[in-house]
Amino acid sequence: MHSRTTTLALLLLALYSCQSGQEENTLFRRVAPEHSGVQFNNLIPDNDSFNILSYEYIYNGGGVAIADFDNDGLADLFFSGNIVDNKLYRNKGDFQFEDITGPAKVAAPGSWCSGVAVVDINQDGYKDLYVCSNTLKEGAKRQNLLFVNQFPETGKLEFEELAASYGIADTSYSTNSAFFDYDNDGDLDLFIINNNMQESRNPTVYTHQKDLLVADRVDKLYRNDWPEGQEHPVYTDVSREAGITIDGYSLGINICDLNQDGWKDVYVTNDFLSNDLLYINNQDGTFTNKAKEYLKHTGYSAMGNDVVDINNDGLPDIVALDMLPESNYRKKTMLGPTNYTTYLYTERYGLMQQYIRNVLQVNQGKRPHTGEPVFSDLAMLAGIEATDWSWAPVVADFDRDGFRDLVITNGFPKDITDRDFMDYQANYFAYVEQHKMLAKIPEVKLDNYAYRNKGGVEFEDVTQQWGLNTPSFSNGAAYGDLDNDGDLDLVVNNINDQAFLYKNTATSGNYLCIELTGKPNNREALGATIAY
Repeated sequence: MHSRTTTLALLLLALYSCQSGQEENTLFRRVAPEHSGVQFNNLIPDNDSFNILSYEYIYNGGGVAIADFDNDGLADLFFSGNIVDNKLYRNKGDFQFEDITGPAKVAAPGSWCSGVAVVDINQDGYKDLYVCSNTLKEGAKRQNLLFVNQFPETGKLEFEELAASYGIADTSYSTNSAFFDYDNDGDLDLFIINNNMQESRNPTVYTHQKDLLVADRVDKLYRNDWPEGQEHPVYTDVSREAGITIDGYSLGINICDLNQDGWKDVYVTNDFLSNDLLYINNQDGTFTNKAKEYLKHTGYSAMGNDVVDINNDGLPDIVALDMLPESNYRKKTMLGPTNYTTYLYTERYGLMQQYIRNVLQVNQGKRPHTGEPVFSDLAMLAGIEATDWSWAPVVADFDRDGFRDLVITNGFPKDITDRDFMDYQANYFAYVEQHKMLAKIPEVKLDNYAYRNKGGVEFEDVTQQWGLNTPSFSNGAAYGDLDNDGDLDLVVNNINDQAFLYKNTATSGNYLCIELTGKPNNREALGATIAY
């Protein structure tokens, strides 16, 4: 029998509104911005010079983080913005928040910010923010940002940008990042995923992935080298020597221990033909990509991912999202042909087989002859394979019944995969003004999805019952207990609409709060595992 374990990570992510289509007795109640004060809107207007036709990743969206930045016992909110400034909201209680972006100095005007990680990087007891940046061609505007919390020095919730001082002002078109202890030396290292769509190579043309070393599309591993006597760590890029050398179009990252050897591994989901990467820790400072050995196939346009024990058997499973529509109409208008030639090219170029659908890679345990785990994709059995243009999988026990549920963010403002538009574009691009072309592109504004775990690897769609049936262009999401009532609330970052703030109204079931204390260079024990 496997011991039941769960991996803990710092959670990145009166007037309650009854929005249209939302019932009063739903599990989640959307809190009106007029009550919460959370007015953030990741507004992305397009124009003739910058739009979906000139940059395909314009609508990849921003991130959201939930953390207690001033140590007052209430979780605060941070939203990263693309064209708009970032926003930081201080939790005042009762789902009311104060916009303190200005005095906190985290707006980052002029940067195109994407994913965000929360970490106490200098181990002073206060949480800091590491914000990734991409899209912009000017390297100085594209560097990642490290906002170090100055509360211990000033007594105020304000931050200082110090990425260069820490050695992590990376300019590699970064999507997201994660802090973890890869070498088990007790401090927190950094993994950054990158995705450069500015470079000219067509991402849908078959190429040997092992030969692709475009610097801005190779992920990065930074080792924490804390000089003796210095107040903070300095990071060293050890990517090549650690074996992080395969490029791709990375959109999701998760730190995990898939082979349960006590050393942290890294799972990266990649868009287009570039395969997902499963970097297994060799326990000597290096990693080996073992995606082919562990998995039979992956998604094709893989977006976000999560690694979590989905069926309570003590083994880590993988959830990774793609773009398969639920409706037959959307399938017919989006999907191109998949044929035997595609299969042969995939084999010829040494790539893994990929399918346009979500995957739920359930861990079946270790192979007797190798000791390595084997996974089976059960997404279709689970009923979660088709959720359209999906972004973030949020896996947690929202209804407190002891099984982890799944929320998926969804939507895209300009559907360039529409088959009619693609034919129209191919035939008329040279003759039609661009603003008229843009107006022809349909949108994919859909509900986010909520799935309740029925007790293992089967799920039921409870989107309407849980109150998430509001069409949107949603990207980043995070969960946390915003009102300290023991259930998990939900926050979603939207494009061209105000962020969603959902209060969880669960009353049944039980909950347990655990506070960990780690070693001096990882005081919060980030990455710890609790056996129960």
